[in-house]
Amino acid sequence: MTTYINKTRDELIIICKEQKIKGYSSLKKDELIKLLLNKTILTNVQTENVVTVCDFFCGAGGFSEGFYQEGFDIVFALDYWKPAYITHEHNHKHCKNVCMNILDIDSTEKIDEIIPDTDIIIGSPPCVSFSSSNLSGKADKTLGLQLIKQFLKIILYKKTKPNSKLKYWIMENVPNSIEFIKDKYSALELGLDPLLPDLLINNKNILIASDYGSPQGRKRAIVGDYIIPKITHSFENAIHSNKILEALGSPLNKTTQNISDPSFPLTLARSELTDHFYDSEIPSEWAIKAKRLKTDHGFMGKMDFPDRTDRLCRTIMATESYCSRESIIFKKEDCSNKYRAPTIRELACLMGFPIDYQFIGTNSNSKHKQIGNAVCVHMSMALAKAIKNAMNIFLVKKPRTLVKANINLNDLQSPLFSKYKSSPKKMNSKFHIHIPNLKINQLRVELDNITSDFDNSKYIWRCVLHKGSGKTALSVQFNNNKLHPIISSHKSFKEIDDFINIHIKPYIFSSYKFQEKNCNIVNENNESHYSPETLLELIANKITELTIKDDKIEIHELDTYLKYVKKNSYSMEIIYALYILNRALEYLIN
Repeated sequence: MTTYINKTRDELIIICKEQKIKGYSSLKKDELIKLLLNKTILTNVQTENVVTVCDFFCGAGGFSEGFYQEGFDIVFALDYWKPAYITHEHNHKHCKNVCMNILDIDSTEKIDEIIPDTDIIIGSPPCVSFSSSNLSGKADKTLGLQLIKQFLKIILYKKTKPNSKLKYWIMENVPNSIEFIKDKYSALELGLDPLLPDLLINNKNILIASDYGSPQGRKRAIVGDYIIPKITHSFENAIHSNKILEALGSPLNKTTQNISDPSFPLTLARSELTDHFYDSEIPSEWAIKAKRLKTDHGFMGKMDFPDRTDRLCRTIMATESYCSRESIIFKKEDCSNKYRAPTIRELACLMGFPIDYQFIGTNSNSKHKQIGNAVCVHMSMALAKAIKNAMNIFLVKKPRTLVKANINLNDLQSPLFSKYKSSPKKMNSKFHIHIPNLKINQLRVELDNITSDFDNSKYIWRCVLHKGSGKTALSVQFNNNKLHPIISSHKSFKEIDDFINIHIKPYIFSSYKFQEKNCNIVNENNESHYSPETLLELIANKITELTIKDDKIEIHELDTYLKYVKKNSYSMEIIYALYILNRALEYLIN
């Protein structure tokens, strides 16, 4: 300070030029002194503050990336799954990357030999056995707990060794895992010298990624010794999926020139953006099944189909599946009845990875798994920033130049899923599913083959009207000989009759082929034949088109079977669904 005060303004300007400081020309002497002092402070901080991090179970690098973006130095990363290890190594070359099983680091000598001393240790042990989607929580958790204990063993050893550097540690996992993690662990149970102190778990919290700027409402258990980050985003200013999708643009848009990152100040030329410009349309049978599971699941509630983009994104799963309830499925651009999977780049950005982050893998399944298993980058950044603020330090992010992945889904010559076929099932596979999204006054119309003689390949398909469920359920097969006289004068009957003749009769002709399609067996003899699920979806869509929602009808003979006592008890939607399915099955030849 004294040195600068004794200088003239012209001398201070010369110093600014020598240090290549900009913005000095119009400043007064005291302003120049402040500018030089600030520059000196920042320079000293940048050269002195290096905070090192180890990342265990690093996967593709979501946890590492969040700390890297906040200026921390990732010096060591370990994972057992080679595709994820290769991806981490590709994107974090300045780090010592190790591909091995953490359980093989089975002594303190190996800990010292393999793992450097760092200021922070982070880790995300595999969560499959703790996941709520895994056998309702009944999966064997032995290996999962073993991996957690090994991680904690390394923490305690590093924390208690002489001249320890370790200041913070964080473990991330699925929310269910928190009930299996104790408040403290003795050194003895972690396989260390029993004279060492216990490892105390100071923080056990469930954090939500969307609270920190992620477009996912992804919940995670965060335990360890860390600073709880302040929430930065509320429901009102949450980041929605459409921000990500609009920034990247349509995967089929061939005119886009430059792509701006939705989360970071980064722009890439279209030619440099990997894993986005390809056709991810899903087969219609996948869409039909996903729609039924999402929109017609009684006790678990309805989900959007296709996924809405004006809200938080559904949690990204590790499994690449697009015919399940958990699937993320978007409407395909400019196609009213076609749907697509998110591109790998869309998934990566929804998880918070920058657009230049490269995923190394030979197929979409491997890349999808890497992303779905990753720690959300936004949450990792929030944890890193909270620690940085608590340490009251300034960190500078190391520059890096990422090399474009040599295997890139943009190079696909045909739609991604065009060659994918559902695995065939045995020809004795049973089927009993009701017409989707059509349950009225406890009534539903179901298609089944449960009375078939499977051993002799004699397949019997039935249309059954059900009332209620459980022990008090009632059911009846009510054929069209009885229905036709009752409904033939209804306003929509001719429309229904035309629909059946045009859209159903040509595509339903064999019980055996119907069973083949039920079992995902496709050949030249049954290619045009509807599958059972396709037929039910077609009927459901037609019923929705009709303006008969409030129409009721009396059918006294049905009252006898179903014990109805009210007049006009039967919705015409149910009755027409029953009639259409009955008619469809009449065309099946055994």
